[in-house]
Amino acid sequence: MSIISQQILEDVESLPEQFQAEALDFIQFLKLKISKKDAMNQTGEPNGAKLAKLMAEASKKNLFSEIKDPVAWQREICKDRPLPGRE
Repeated sequence: MSIISQQILEDVESLPEQFQAEALDFIQFLKLKISKKDAMNQTGEPNGAKLAKLMAEASKKNLFSEIKDPVAWQREICKDRPLPGRE
């Protein structure tokens, strides 16, 4: 066990149980953050390059071909509507 790990363990053990639980939550958050970062960078490509690649693939598939009038479609999508459960 490294010196840092030992110090963290000693410090956490000296805390009340409620704060130990908070420390555990934070450690789990950090582990999740690392795993998400690793998952996003599996290909080694910068995110901008990934996005450009996805956009090129989407344009080849002609995803929005059913939209005949983009301006009317955008107005419909953007118009104010009541939120469910908040009338």
